[in-house]
Amino acid sequence: MTYLRSLFLNFLIVFFVAKVIPGVTVHPFENVPNIGADLLFSIVVGFLNSIIVPLLVGLDLKATNLKIGIIGFVISFLSFIIISLVDFGVSANLTGIMIGGSLVWIFSFFTNYLELKHLKR
Repeated sequence: MTYLRSLFLNFLIVFFVAKVIPGVTVHPFENVPNIGADLLFSIVVGFLNSIIVPLLVGLDLKATNLKIGIIGFVISFLSFIIISLVDFGVSANLTGIMIGGSLVWIFSFFTNYLELKHLKR
């Protein structure tokens, strides 16, 4: 799996979670000037989740499934906790944090696992 495909898939899952999952609310467009909060949130979290393996490889750290899982867990859940605390245009309650964070984390692990598998070839 190439990096751009990983970035695109991570963006899509975060965008899907922000739009569909109960407990995650996207506020009206007027709250964020010039760009939709859901798009910005999806781009940032998708980007952070897609650079896990390239970052580990770039830092000459051994990329293992455990490291990928832990880093993805922190990024995914921390991003949903941050939007629940900060009025950004996207908000999440406890249900949104648990369901949204879990889905984004699982998908992030899957895409990074495939990226690692591709790099090992």
